[in-house]
Amino acid sequence: MRGLVWDGSELALVDDLLHRPPGPGEVVVEIATAGLCHSDLNPIDGKITQEVPVVLGHEAVGRIVERGPGVRLPIGTRVVLSVFRPCGACEHCRAGRRTACRRTAEPAATPFSRDGLPVQQFVRTGAFAERTVVSQSQAIPIPEELPDAEAAMLGCATVTAFGAVEERARVRRGETVLVVGAGGIGLNVVLAARAAGAGRIIVCDRNPRKHDIAVACGATDFFVTPEASDVAKACLDTVPDGADAAFECVGRADLLNATIASLGWGGRAVIVGLPSADTELSLRIRSLFHDKALLGCRMGSVDPRTALPELARRALAGEFSLTPLVTRVAPPSEAGDLIADLRRGELERGFFDLRGV
Repeated sequence: MRGLVWDGSELALVDDLLHRPPGPGEVVVEIATAGLCHSDLNPIDGKITQEVPVVLGHEAVGRIVERGPGVRLPIGTRVVLSVFRPCGACEHCRAGRRTACRRTAEPAATPFSRDGLPVQQFVRTGAFAERTVVSQSQAIPIPEELPDAEAAMLGCATVTAFGAVEERARVRRGETVLVVGAGGIGLNVVLAARAAGAGRIIVCDRNPRKHDIAVACGATDFFVTPEASDVAKACLDTVPDGADAAFECVGRADLLNATIASLGWGGRAVIVGLPSADTELSLRIRSLFHDKALLGCRMGSVDPRTALPELARRALAGEFSLTPLVTRVAPPSEAGDLIADLRRGELERGFFDLRGV
């Protein structure tokens, strides 16, 4: 089968990739569409340690075509993939806090091989291939009515953003929200803030092209901020008392400091962007003195089994629309162009169509 493989120096579309049969509790998912996330570039950019060669990709929708012993999901079920492979038995899983399950961070044996040698599976998913093998706990059934690209987006950008807004920051109606970074996840945060009834949604990005899409998603104010120091000034000039909730969606320490500096008393700053593994934060402790909070957020800090179907229901009900965020759908043979567009800030979200690659 075909798939995109990063070997440490080149990202290539290969046609001799193999996967093993599903084991107990596993399914083979035939991928229809996979989203290109900045996280998929982290191994390429050296921001994380990743054994190579590796099949990248983690945000995807497809159908179950094979299943191993003990799997209850029927063949043909349309599913969105989740990077989490929880144990299902620990106290956190039983309480619905699956992102706190220690097993979700454990590496899994790769299902891929090529020329008799193993090919790694990025974040237990490896979605940039015609088929992948995952735990049944990672395959979340999703309604047929939701278009493929939007369904794929639910599994990473959308669930992360809505969880950050609703679960971590607990944004309340009428509050002021600051969103730093208007990429795919940042724009989903804007959608989530609007759905939560935020009274003012301030978006900061260094790319002026993001203005129109940010406003379409619900931004009330948009500022071009070339430097991190511009963020707090833009926010506090607009709302002198500061933001009630602020979301750093890029993954840079200087922007996170600016996000914290933009908070009002009792404000909550949520770390949404994924920084390099060695990134450190230098923080003046008294900047959090007035009941302010700095919160981590792992894929929205929600249980994907319940969160993804609920987000699909809300999208189909018209509570929010992901359609404006789907910028381009391309075959994996155009991976270089799609990645270049992402780096230039010309994508809200780009996708690979893996059917018949």
